[in-house]
Amino acid sequence: MSETPDIERVVCDFCGQDQTTRLETLPILTDLPLPMHRLGAMALDLGSQRIHFCKCHSCGLVYMNPRLTESAIARFYDTVYSTPVSNIGYEGDLNGRGAYLLSKAAPLINTFQPSMLDIGCGGGQFLKVAQDRGWKVAGSELSKVAAKSAGALLGVPIHVGDFRDMRPPSGSLDFVSLLEVIEHLRAPIDYLRDAVTLLKPRGILLIEIPNVASLEYSVARLLRQYYRGFIIEHLYYFTPTFIRRLLTDLGLEIVFMSSWTPSARYPNPLRDIWEIMHRSPRATASVDPASPTPGATLPVPPLKPVSFPQRVLRQVNNYMFDTVSKLSEGWKGSSWVVGNTLYVWARKRE
Repeated sequence: MSETPDIERVVCDFCGQDQTTRLETLPILTDLPLPMHRLGAMALDLGSQRIHFCKCHSCGLVYMNPRLTESAIARFYDTVYSTPVSNIGYEGDLNGRGAYLLSKAAPLINTFQPSMLDIGCGGGQFLKVAQDRGWKVAGSELSKVAAKSAGALLGVPIHVGDFRDMRPPSGSLDFVSLLEVIEHLRAPIDYLRDAVTLLKPRGILLIEIPNVASLEYSVARLLRQYYRGFIIEHLYYFTPTFIRRLLTDLGLEIVFMSSWTPSARYPNPLRDIWEIMHRSPRATASVDPASPTPGATLPVPPLKPVSFPQRVLRQVNNYMFDTVSKLSEGWKGSSWVVGNTLYVWARKRE
């Protein structure tokens, strides 16, 4: 198999072993289901190589191997986030979800005005919810565009880059959050360890991570279908068993773990038709990946055409998995951990 500069092989980030079981293979880049993923993939050159998702025999961590190199990932995101509509499907509404996540954390923090750091804060929506509750907020974000938006929203400067470059004092924060961050990192274990050091004793860590021990994953395996959770931008996946072991090793005790979120909805074909009919034509705009300048006009690569019956069957299949995904979350306050996402509130031991 020929090597390309966009691909690298790695070992397990937790235990350092390289004995794995292959769980799934990413579709070829032109067949990626999400339009923005196909757009970002235009900046990549994988040659004849395929990307796999593997499970470590030793510790159970699931990760992409081989995976995209650091420079390839940068080109992928530069292409995606340079589009005028890059927030579509990437920056969801965090108001309802953020209020719920903070409502679970607040009783665990015995402080009048908690201090928090949101790592990978995006446009600052989650920080805004906390700020409106009187929390002292700070954030870090790799994207300059997103950090600028967050700073304007919050009225406070947002650090652009790795949060460790901020050099915050150890043991100085009541609350640290990483929402949809850890799975994107090249070395998530050390990153998470450094985040935990910022917490005061009994401080709270909140993480949102993909769960490969989900009901949807099991149903997809049973039906011999591709698991929709395996996507090109996620380098790591977790299970409740693994995350319990990891957080214990990092000096934390899990207070609550759940898959439920108020932002998820049951599938509704009529609602989808309405949204498609009222979607802005800008949603099809894109950029030239060789020179990602906002406002350029290269269309997002379409999927290969299929017959109308095939399209109907594909959509029905998606609705089935959407229903499985929503049902697997449980209900508000439930401790079900078989959804596609895990929300974990953990307290730092004294």
